[in-house]
Amino acid sequence: MNTLAIGIISGLVTAFMQSCSYLGGRRFLAREGNAIQLMISSLIICGIGAWILLPFYWMPEKYFTWKMAMWVLLTDGGFLIGQWGFFNAQKHIESSRIASLLGLKVVAVTLLTMTFLGERYSVWQYTAIAGAAAAAMLMNWSKGRLDWKGMNFLLTALFGYASSDLGVQQVVKLIGGDDPIARGMAGFTLTYGAMLIGGLAVMPLFKVKWKMVKGALPQGICWVISMWGLYVCFGLLGAAFGNVIQASRGVISLILGIILSFFAIQGLEQQQSVGVWLRKTAAALLMFGAIVLYALAAKG
Repeated sequence: MNTLAIGIISGLVTAFMQSCSYLGGRRFLAREGNAIQLMISSLIICGIGAWILLPFYWMPEKYFTWKMAMWVLLTDGGFLIGQWGFFNAQKHIESSRIASLLGLKVVAVTLLTMTFLGERYSVWQYTAIAGAAAAAMLMNWSKGRLDWKGMNFLLTALFGYASSDLGVQQVVKLIGGDDPIARGMAGFTLTYGAMLIGGLAVMPLFKVKWKMVKGALPQGICWVISMWGLYVCFGLLGAAFGNVIQASRGVISLILGIILSFFAIQGLEQQQSVGVWLRKTAAALLMFGAIVLYALAAKG
């Protein structure tokens, strides 16, 4: 199997497992605890996954530099802010909708790079951003008006995740080497391994019990697998192409949402009309198309 095929499969695994993790997170919030407790429980699970891999990807000469510490801090700090915002948003926004809205991360990345890195974009990229914003409005349209409930938390998540993405790219770049898979997995062990220490330290402060960590296993395990796929995908295909493949999570979550809605599984997805699902489908496809256009314009 060639590099392109492995990268695409890794990206699709990421999209699917992220969609499953959203459902696991919503289940935890309905039955186990609050958003901060879910975030800490998830960090512990992800950190354990990183430490299991650490002996296979231990690169001390790459890890312990001030520049690396700065980018790890941005990656982990942005991720924590993003997770906090996302888990709070899940209280108000169903998983099928939030997965597509996360496509707006491309807008957040654009604003951050323009502000702090001085980058400029083409007309096609701005067109794609406008398309993503239109898709978000269509996704949020309900009963003749826009539904803004939970959007403040989602906005926090978008900028947190966007900051973390910038950090991830730099961490993988600093690790270097000829093996993109090893590069990606080493980056995962470093960033998530550090978060395990923090998660364990604050468990008593936020009254996180090991029973809660057990309850977060569906979300945490899905997220660990999704991150393994993400880092490998980024290492093989780069962040731009990788984000295009990840955008399929909106469509995947939509399909999962329709299935759950059909069976009326309480607490995971609302039962909605055919018209609502058709609108969500159109919005998800528009968001996916906008991100593909953005990536192609960036590549060109």
